[in-house]
Amino acid sequence: MNFEIKNNAVFKQKVDCLILPVYQDKTQLDTLQEFEQLTHNLVSGLIKKGDFHGKLGETLVLYNVPNITASKVLLIGIGDKKSNIVDSANKISQSVASQLTALNSKQIAVAMPNLTKTEVYSFVRRFIEGIIYNCYHFDQYQSTKADKIKTEKIVLSITDKTLVEQAKLGLTHGSAIAKGVAATRTIANQPSNVCNAQYLADSAKQLTEQFSNLKASYYDEKALAKLGMNAYLAVGQGSQNESIMTVIEYHGAKDKKAQPIVFVGKGLTFDSGGISIKPSAGMDEMKYDMCGAATVYGVMQTIAELNLPVNVIGVMAGCENMPGTGAYRPGDILTTLSGQTVEVINTDAEGRLVLCDVLTFVERFKPACVIDIATLTGACIVALGHHYTGIMGNDNKLVEQLVTASNQSNDKAWQLPLDDDFQQQIKSTCADIVNSAGRDGGTITAACFLSRFTKNYHWAHLDIAGTAWVSGAKKGATGRPVSLLVEYLLQQAR
Repeated sequence: MNFEIKNNAVFKQKVDCLILPVYQDKTQLDTLQEFEQLTHNLVSGLIKKGDFHGKLGETLVLYNVPNITASKVLLIGIGDKKSNIVDSANKISQSVASQLTALNSKQIAVAMPNLTKTEVYSFVRRFIEGIIYNCYHFDQYQSTKADKIKTEKIVLSITDKTLVEQAKLGLTHGSAIAKGVAATRTIANQPSNVCNAQYLADSAKQLTEQFSNLKASYYDEKALAKLGMNAYLAVGQGSQNESIMTVIEYHGAKDKKAQPIVFVGKGLTFDSGGISIKPSAGMDEMKYDMCGAATVYGVMQTIAELNLPVNVIGVMAGCENMPGTGAYRPGDILTTLSGQTVEVINTDAEGRLVLCDVLTFVERFKPACVIDIATLTGACIVALGHHYTGIMGNDNKLVEQLVTASNQSNDKAWQLPLDDDFQQQIKSTCADIVNSAGRDGGTITAACFLSRFTKNYHWAHLDIAGTAWVSGAKKGATGRPVSLLVEYLLQQAR
């Protein structure tokens, strides 16, 4: 599906379907007023009869409308005129996407609502992201595939010439981000008998073949052992699948040697809990414990496509946590790459053991900052539900920038405290620290653990346990927080 921005009269386009936005109140868009003149107040009549109201997301398909060349017209409600049109973009795109299969139209023209210079970029970007997101289907392993959407092109018609450039920028960014989100979702949705650490490494290799501005390197268990990444290796000891750390590099800044922004993604391709095994209910969803690594993949794909003028390094920390004769145990003491020792209290608190060694490893890149992304704690779901990603860090400016990016991208995040009071909970009686401090403040104490390994650079931690996937009948990866992180990089590029 392709998107295009055009500065023209929407009614003169030769398309199969025309999409018209309709306000809930009496004041309407100029395009709708023109439509009313051509159709003898068709929409007004529908509103008077109660057949259509213009409520946000409401749709109505009209066929064979007099004096209109398009064979179909889709009315889409955009709510009250006083409401924030940018915030409404997600609901509008969701409603439009839900109609595309039934519309059976190859060429569609959309009359854009009235937008200001400050609104047009964000609205177009969110609209395109929303369309692609809601048209996504993961049916790779299903015998019966989802009905294919026949739409080949959607043209967004903007009547104000002064808004076209910002609209085109919104299209460029929105399309690239949407594809990055889709790539993240597809990797994360793979079953664990397909997606292991080797699969992540192979996916990175394929990405570098697609984009010449990326390069990748790989660290197998022999290389990890040589480095001294014992905590990382301990987590994968019980699995037949080898642990592999994949590093993807992108140098888009004018100064190729400038300090890079580093992303570290937790890549537990399956987390059984190890010896501290999880309950069976919902364990199938532990294939999503690699969504941090999948996020890194999606972000690197997006910035490679956009050719952003920044230096970025993405690390996918691939591993599998299984019980077995070689598995690490509660009570084990591990010596990390940093030299600090960790007493294992719970083998299901494995993500931080993988991450702590990687967070030490990335010091070699002399990073401008490091941001880790991890489905780390169920406690984050208790605190923030499935709406907000939890953010903590040792640099308030970095955390604030990420929160700002989350608001601008509508990929919501919320800062949680991180102070010395919580550090007391991770003290050990026989090692430097423990890997699990119990239920109280679990998200924060997990971040406290990671903070012990990030003292040499600016660092932020994103706990995406509540936002990376959804459960139930619509089970699947969300692709969050790709949009947030790309928005952050766009801000840095500016």
